Amino acid sequence: MALAALGLAAIGQYYFSFVRSNLLDGSVFFAVAIVVYLALIRRHEAPSASATSLLRALAARALDRIRDEPIKTVLVTLSFGLAYTTIRVLAAKPGTGSYWDVFFLWVLSFVVYALAFVRFPSLDLGAWLRTNRGEVITVASLTAAAAILRFAGLGSMPDIISGDEGLIGTLAVRVVKGELNNMLATVYGHSTLYLFILGGFVKMLGTTPLALRLASAISGTLTVPVLYFLARRMFNARVALVAASLLTVSHFHLHFSRVIVNTGIQDALFATLAFYFLYAGLEERSASRLALGGLIIGFELYIYMGARLIILLIPVYLVALLIVNRKMVVDNISNVLALAGALAVISAPMAEWAVKHPDEFMARANQVGIIQSGWLAQEAARTGISQLRIFLDQLLQASLTINYYPAEGFYYSKLPMLDFVTGALFVLGLAYSLYHVLDARNLLLNGWFWSGVVVAGALVVLPAKGAYRLTVVFPAVCILVALGWDRLISSTTQAIADHPVLAKLPTVLVIALFSVLNLKSYFIDYAQSCLYEGLNTRLASHVGAYMGELGPDYTFYLLTAPRGVYGVYRSIDFLSGELLATDLQEPLSGPPTSIDPRAPAAFFISPEREGELAYLEDYIPGGTIDRVYDCQNLLLTVYVTGQTANP
Repeated sequence: MALAALGLAAIGQYYFSFVRSNLLDGSVFFAVAIVVYLALIRRHEAPSASATSLLRALAARALDRIRDEPIKTVLVTLSFGLAYTTIRVLAAKPGTGSYWDVFFLWVLSFVVYALAFVRFPSLDLGAWLRTNRGEVITVASLTAAAAILRFAGLGSMPDIISGDEGLIGTLAVRVVKGELNNMLATVYGHSTLYLFILGGFVKMLGTTPLALRLASAISGTLTVPVLYFLARRMFNARVALVAASLLTVSHFHLHFSRVIVNTGIQDALFATLAFYFLYAGLEERSASRLALGGLIIGFELYIYMGARLIILLIPVYLVALLIVNRKMVVDNISNVLALAGALAVISAPMAEWAVKHPDEFMARANQVGIIQSGWLAQEAARTGISQLRIFLDQLLQASLTINYYPAEGFYYSKLPMLDFVTGALFVLGLAYSLYHVLDARNLLLNGWFWSGVVVAGALVVLPAKGAYRLTVVFPAVCILVALGWDRLISSTTQAIADHPVLAKLPTVLVIALFSVLNLKSYFIDYAQSCLYEGLNTRLASHVGAYMGELGPDYTFYLLTAPRGVYGVYRSIDFLSGELLATDLQEPLSGPPTSIDPRAPAAFFISPEREGELAYLEDYIPGGTIDRVYDCQNLLLTVYVTGQTANP
């Protein structure tokens, strides 16, 4: 209590001395410090005769709690003080200059909160490894396989970067250049802290596809062991093995671990991790685990939008759980408050940003949401169909992206999220999970899945083409697939239950089967094609990469109109290092005499304007011709000059 009083008074004085724009802030901290201080004094003095018995009882209860856990009380109080100070200092920033002081203050706030709750159990690591050696080897092997499949040829497969990847890349470059300095905000719907992480990779590896995609590959790889732990905790080792194996080889998860689009792959990782700590915390009545879950959910707010879905889901889940398993919730009331406190502390700066910049914070939702954008009302007026019926059709489309509609958006796959085998098992697993939905495990699993289908699928435009938006629920899909197989096989292998090798054989075979289907689908059928993104996107990426290779000593000209690529696809800017080019939109009818023939130049010519190459060769002879093919189809002709033209 003494430390709390002194610390709060020090924060109040900090406001009085250094943050002088609002006298109220410091006064509030001083007021709380006085309350704590007087409570401390009261412990050593006789209670006032005028105090009522109720007040004495409440004070005694609070003091008993503080006396039992004084360090935790101090740390929690200090963390909230630091969080509040973070948002006040953040609000006082002029918008220019460094934000690292605010960032470290923010980190300190949630680290202090974590110190109040997080306890690491004593563990005999050697004995634990001996007891769980089989599963340790299994998880390590799956993680290693996931890493190999996601990191191998990461910078060249897919062979181009999309316009959205280029946009994110240019934002990361702005971080490197110091043009984007607030890491506790959002831009174009992306949280800027994530851009700072990408900026670190760009600073190390340059403006390359590899630098852009490393974060996705790392996140995709880490999701595999986390999913195993979650499925193992919720069900059993076989469910965990099948779910993690499917995630390891899934063509859908592989692709979005190898590109950077909407950071849904990070949402999947953080959602899986958050639900692990949520379920484990509730099951074990652990404030430590639930507090960690709150910190993880809050941190995800600074990556992308998936945390918003989880924040909405958790209270709904707890209310539903209160109905079906009242004891689990009642026993965890104080632990759930620890989760809420963790979320409040770590999300404070982003909450402040959301209040002051709602349009920026909700940029993506306002753009693609059927309600926010006005699409639902307009579609009802256009078709004469009720909004409810349109929504139900949206919900059906979103549900069928799992195993019916091809995963087109940012992938252009001919397959849905699941292959033939796992698509069938998913339906069985979902049926089983719905049948047992009153069980706390299946209640959480269904809440995760259906909330994603509704919020990230049905409530956005064109759900049938937006499977990528459901990346956040794909780990849940993998668990449902594994659950379908587990219940099926456990009901049909009683006769061989006493033969461990024979009992495991069907599971090994089904994993091998869907592994072959998925790996062939991605690395043979898809990766060797030119299906990733449209023709103009592919053209822009090749132009940007070529400009980056030639460098700033060259002058660049585009003869690609009527294809609108320059100024449209930011991949050109990212891959070229933001070099400028001149877009010659009108076809050449003769030698381009306005161009200096002595300056080194590169002319990018689309197939439709190939005939204009003759004018360039006539005006600036001696250049080199390079033709870029896209799966045996001519995509681009590049004429590079560096010699003086004939008089």
